[in-house]
Amino acid sequence: MAAAVVAGGEAGDSEKQPPFRWLNVARCAVAAVVMVLILAVIINAVQVVLRPNSLSLTVVEGTVFVKRLPEEKNLSLSLDLRAENPSGRARMYYTNLDAYLLNTTVESTAKPRRDCIIYFRPKDIVAFDQQQAVMSSMKLHVTNKSMPGYFDTLYANGIMRDVTLRLDGDLVTQVTINETRRATYYYMSLIVGGDRDDEAFRNWHDHRI
Repeated sequence: MAAAVVAGGEAGDSEKQPPFRWLNVARCAVAAVVMVLILAVIINAVQVVLRPNSLSLTVVEGTVFVKRLPEEKNLSLSLDLRAENPSGRARMYYTNLDAYLLNTTVESTAKPRRDCIIYFRPKDIVAFDQQQAVMSSMKLHVTNKSMPGYFDTLYANGIMRDVTLRLDGDLVTQVTINETRRATYYYMSLIVGGDRDDEAFRNWHDHRI
């Protein structure tokens, strides 16, 4: 009888073992999920820390200056762009630029090249180091044909207000590897017109800003 009792106890123990095995498996699965979540949080935190700040661009004096070229009956448009790299880790380039001067609100322009006052291709803003700024001058000659509807006003020393400059280009950030993305910048409420060498215009312009 004692032997029978012992045998019965062993059989009962064997029947109780599977639930404990499943419990161990569940614990391992939970631990694995927690480990994956911890790794995901760490990776995301590292990416946030290493992600460089975005390039900062400013149109100097908020003006696109216009100079008459009477001999050619053309206009020379020029503006100065200040590019600042606020990142302490990455070098930056802004390349393959497309520029549009728009006399409409940004939201209403689905096709900027068709709707713009003038379209042009500025030179690339070359690489510059961390927490540094560079000046980039943009100039173009325009004719009545290339800027119809606005040329006569500007040639007669007129001034256009509330103009928007749109820049599209490839923004390259260089940390350990190069990361390239298409970036668009808008500069609103610009003045187009006025010769920067004209003293009367400079006095009016300086008083305005």
